Amino acid sequence: MKKGLFLLLQACISSAALAQSELDKYLTGSNTFKVIGNASSNLTAPHDLDFVPERPGELWVLNKELNGGSVVIFFDAGKPTQFSQFRRDSHNDHFMANAVAIAMGNNGTFCSAQEIKNTSSPTSTFMGPALWSSDTSIFARINQNNWVTGQPLGSHLDMLHQSPFGMGVVHDTGNVYWYFDGHNGNICKYHFATPHVIGGDDHSDGRIYRYTDVTVTRKPNMPSHLALDKQNNWLYIVDGGSGKIMRLKTNSGVKGSSLTVPVTAGEPLAVYESVINTTTETIVASGLTSPCGIDYRSGRIVVSDNADGKLYIYDVTTTPATLKGSISTGAPGVMGVKIDNDNRIWFVNRTTKEVIRLENSNVLGVKETVVSDLSFSVYPNPATKTISLNLNSQAKEPFAVTMSDMNGRIVYSGSTSELVHTIDVSHYTKGIYQIVVSGKDGAAIQRLAIQ
Repeated sequence: MKKGLFLLLQACISSAALAQSELDKYLTGSNTFKVIGNASSNLTAPHDLDFVPERPGELWVLNKELNGGSVVIFFDAGKPTQFSQFRRDSHNDHFMANAVAIAMGNNGTFCSAQEIKNTSSPTSTFMGPALWSSDTSIFARINQNNWVTGQPLGSHLDMLHQSPFGMGVVHDTGNVYWYFDGHNGNICKYHFATPHVIGGDDHSDGRIYRYTDVTVTRKPNMPSHLALDKQNNWLYIVDGGSGKIMRLKTNSGVKGSSLTVPVTAGEPLAVYESVINTTTETIVASGLTSPCGIDYRSGRIVVSDNADGKLYIYDVTTTPATLKGSISTGAPGVMGVKIDNDNRIWFVNRTTKEVIRLENSNVLGVKETVVSDLSFSVYPNPATKTISLNLNSQAKEPFAVTMSDMNGRIVYSGSTSELVHTIDVSHYTKGIYQIVVSGKDGAAIQRLAIQ
């Protein structure tokens, strides 16, 4: 019995070591660089990229434009069937002004970070993150070119404020995102709660938590991207101004003081408060000239250096982090970095105007993070009064649940740690709705008819 237990533990340790060292194979093996898109794909100034969790292979690349931002969507990215679409919301000069970073949520939304103080007044500190739909029938398709006062403003879902010069963003859960505030020099956690109607302007249920004892410094025109290790509760931060890499324990800290929304903002918030006494570490203090992009996978971070065009791989199971080695991409200008479920490393280069995939035949994929592992059923469907969501999951964990109508308006937002979740739908208008259940390993979608 003891021998069997020892062998089981040994196998588990070996598996963990394999998962943690998979990215290290790029440092010794034969690497190839595949150009996925370039200027001919309308990549004008690519700054960041991310995959849509519920649609593997759909890659969104963000362009920072002179007054706004745009997106190039690559469908079946990297495959022979690949094609792309260029999207620019008609109101991008405000809601995506000078956008430098995007982060996909797992509930059909994404968030953009705007490197600008304000679009209306040089003295105001009004700007902040914007929430969008990743539904391609909504983004840059709904409420376009509508400039009538009081009418919907483009396809954005929500926008909160108080963080000018946003330099990085990463998704947490539901409609919660971490944000790099380059103006005030803090990390913030933004909770959009229930987004308003598409193109609306009611932000009063928004919640902002400002981590006032976490000091970061903006480097102008150089994004400071963020990455999240949800399993171990670490937020990894590129501190562009100091050239360092930091990390914040996301489940540390206590409530500090309530903060006051500036009078110039003119929009109320449900919560605006500081968080203090957090656990923060500098894990890379030297060796980087102009760090920019970052992503996390199984005990490793990959950091891009815009100045030398290299990708640096660090072991973050040690403090400080241990440099495992670097990979030359061949040209400076590298910005956002993303690791896919096959452990292939994708990155954008602003200078060459390309999105590139780094791959190595010896690198194994991550089989445990397939989106389809999470599923659920809805009963009854059609429904008139109450529905039950029955989750097919091996573990109870916090699951985010949202329900939206066919216009993309979220009518229900909640969470559950149980495998059966009940919702009263008796007060909703008859029609078709979309339900999204999301957890740390992905998301699942079902449609519901209410009669």
